[in-house]
Amino acid sequence: MNKILFFIAFAISIAAPLQSIEKPGVELAIIVNKDNTLDKLSITEARLYWMRRGAQKNWASLKTIVLPVDRKGASMEKAMFYKLVVKLSESETDSYFAAKQYQSAENPPVKFASDREIIQYVADNKAAIGYVNIASLKEEDRSQVKVVCVVAE
Repeated sequence: MNKILFFIAFAISIAAPLQSIEKPGVELAIIVNKDNTLDKLSITEARLYWMRRGAQKNWASLKTIVLPVDRKGASMEKAMFYKLVVKLSESETDSYFAAKQYQSAENPPVKFASDREIIQYVADNKAAIGYVNIASLKEEDRSQVKVVCVVAE
């Protein structure tokens, strides 16, 4: 019995310091195509462009409508983006874009399953704006897309 209690106390003493170590925070990179003339956006500006609201419906320098890019399904990045940038739930966002499609024939965001697919789409489409985990951006990606905003919890 004493050996069991000793083992439990030993295990707790080892685990306790490990619990106090915090995980590094996830950072989202809001990205646009390298040819976009914007170099920096605030979180509010990023939300307005991604949701195509008001004057942020078009990229003035590119003379084209903004193409928002989203994630398919559930992901940590999507939950973080909706909470900190969009400030709407997924269902509210879907309703918002459905209304825009009905009112003015604007397509909802294009959706991809991975950061890699989003990075490639933004690199290939001058009008695109998307979000990815900043850790997913490789050095070679930075010659194709620009990080215009970083969001962290």
